[in-house]
Amino acid sequence: MTGLKIRISGRTAGKLSAAPEFAPDPKEPWLPYVGLRVAEAALRMLDRRAAYAVTAPLAAFLTTCWPAHWKGLRTNLIAIRPDLNRREMRRLLRRNVRNFLKAWIDVLQMAHRPQEAWTPWLRMRDVQYLDSASELGRGVIIVSLHLGSWEAAIAALQGRFEAKGSKLALLAEQVRPIRCFNWLVAARSRVGCQVIPLNVDAARRGDQIAVHRSGAAAVRQIYRMLSHNGVVVMAIDRDLLGTGVPVPFCGRRASIPLGAVEIAARTGAAILPVAVVRDDHDNYLCRAYPPIQVKLGPDPEQSLRIAAHDLLQMLEPELRAHPDQWHVMHPIFGPPMSSDEMETHFSPVVDGLLP
Repeated sequence: MTGLKIRISGRTAGKLSAAPEFAPDPKEPWLPYVGLRVAEAALRMLDRRAAYAVTAPLAAFLTTCWPAHWKGLRTNLIAIRPDLNRREMRRLLRRNVRNFLKAWIDVLQMAHRPQEAWTPWLRMRDVQYLDSASELGRGVIIVSLHLGSWEAAIAALQGRFEAKGSKLALLAEQVRPIRCFNWLVAARSRVGCQVIPLNVDAARRGDQIAVHRSGAAAVRQIYRMLSHNGVVVMAIDRDLLGTGVPVPFCGRRASIPLGAVEIAARTGAAILPVAVVRDDHDNYLCRAYPPIQVKLGPDPEQSLRIAAHDLLQMLEPELRAHPDQWHVMHPIFGPPMSSDEMETHFSPVVDGLLP
């Protein structure tokens, strides 16, 4: 997304609207959508505890009988926990997949569970940072990782922002089949969350024109949301459109998108790092960190790299403490960065730490 320069104007500051429903491709298979709706219907008949009870045997089955599917996730976990032997890594992978299934159960239950039902399961730390970020009046970009059941936590947080007159949007991958994506958009809308789609298929096909159009459309929607002092939620640990740059993460080189920090720099919006994890009682623990404002220096791209690096450094301890809740299925790590690269590109000079 970096490099897209779009001004906030009267045309982009109009009335906010929900993400449109996309026309399904008649050639796409029906089976994934049918399976999704069957799972949704089954979960209507189960309470949360009963639904979670099936995740342990299912995770054991999936990791044993379908090991190739989790190869990317295993590679990422090895990069975070290189100290584990094979047996310990198998256990970690199984716990991760179990938590991943719980997160999907939460998403599926969004379709029929009202917004207020999520609030009792949310505990918050350092909540004052949420308030101080939104009180600036320039919008808030929540930056997080694919950690825990973060979409469920967003559902629980929505009421807090709504009470202050702020709308909330989530930047999300436009999954296939499109029927499944339309269902996910409707489910998230039910808990008050607008969806801003990214056409990841175009990036995988190498269609740079479609990638640019998708990125530009997403940026316009984000700017529109921020101009109304809204809240946009983004994850920084997946380079969905293939536009990321090398940034150190967990001691390794990783391709990290700079879209969030670039938009914050150009709009004056505060970036609020947030980590969400699931506790032993399956409640959601949401921790906010001090918001920052990104300022561009003489070398704008270096300023953005430094900002992304600082955000990752804030969130990395949560990831290392809860590797069984980090659900990134595609390998993201490369070799370690040299000390010369670190010194040249990542000196800690991000400005604007807010009270």
